[in-house]
Amino acid sequence: MSIHEISLALEDSMVDLSMQRLLRLADESWVFINETEAHAILMKHGVAFLDHLSAFYDAWPDHDQMQLPTKQVFTTPGLAGDFRVMPSAINSLRLKFVKVIGTNEEQRSIMDKICVGKAMLIDYYDNHVYALFDVCVLSSFRTAAIACLAMRRSGLKPRTVGLIGAGRIGFYTAFILHRWCGLSAAAIHDPDPGNRDRFASLCAHYLPGLTIQWQPLDALCRESEAVFLATTSKVPLCDRSNSEGIAFLASVGADADNLSEIDASLLETHRLVTDSQQSMGLGDMNRWGSAGLLHDGMVTELKDFSAATHPKDKNVLFISTGVAVQDALVCKFVYDLSVGIEKCPTIGIQS
Repeated sequence: MSIHEISLALEDSMVDLSMQRLLRLADESWVFINETEAHAILMKHGVAFLDHLSAFYDAWPDHDQMQLPTKQVFTTPGLAGDFRVMPSAINSLRLKFVKVIGTNEEQRSIMDKICVGKAMLIDYYDNHVYALFDVCVLSSFRTAAIACLAMRRSGLKPRTVGLIGAGRIGFYTAFILHRWCGLSAAAIHDPDPGNRDRFASLCAHYLPGLTIQWQPLDALCRESEAVFLATTSKVPLCDRSNSEGIAFLASVGADADNLSEIDASLLETHRLVTDSQQSMGLGDMNRWGSAGLLHDGMVTELKDFSAATHPKDKNVLFISTGVAVQDALVCKFVYDLSVGIEKCPTIGIQS
């Protein structure tokens, strides 16, 4: 570049800065955290996040301290999948958040990634976006986390655990069960050989102390005290005939109305717990509600569920279809570690 060209570039830059000042266009600084960075942080600090999540549910904010609107689901006629807008605000933590997440069933440009989209942390005072995230890892990890937290809150400490579905959520569930719950072995069922190979490789790398055994579905259900489902099944996989005796059953895969993991017959043998009433608007619980199978007082929210309130002779069926408050917590946790903010033991209080 010649001296004349450099001079013109500097002049243009000065004009741009002058216009920026005249138009009062202050920069809105922000950071971006991609899938691999989020994964690396959660693999290193995942146990700490579970402790934070558990503390949050133990000290659930008062109604006036949290806004959690029902997620908005948008579909397009003739196309598979949907996209969802999920906002939340936790005033007690000075935390504002929005996630726009899509189910990528068409896979025309983004391949082999069913969960796509972005999440945003919003400045509490000025309302600008200060952190942007890829959502696949974060959504998968928080989905696994809430299911494992539900088991912890039930008071059950199972000797035998089964995982149905060996995808991303299945792996993160195994990670949390091993690292946070102390599980040393798990039975796994997944008919997809690619999922099985990837799951085994991930466990060999991150969870060398976890023994895994591949089992048929009915054998896994028959021999496991706790079972976690995270699948894309369109028909129920667990019903009274194969799962009546399972002490804790968690279903997190059927988060759309074309998906199903649990048969309604298990409502006769299990206490139904969900992370939020809005989770009942999709999947199996939506169908049960439409069919008149759910009545007042039949569903317990996770914030009101604990070992102290749970009768020991009653099995538990936990179902989640995704709630934005969990996304907000995991995004803020990952952001703080990414930019070097250390937390005090109380969740959300920064040192």
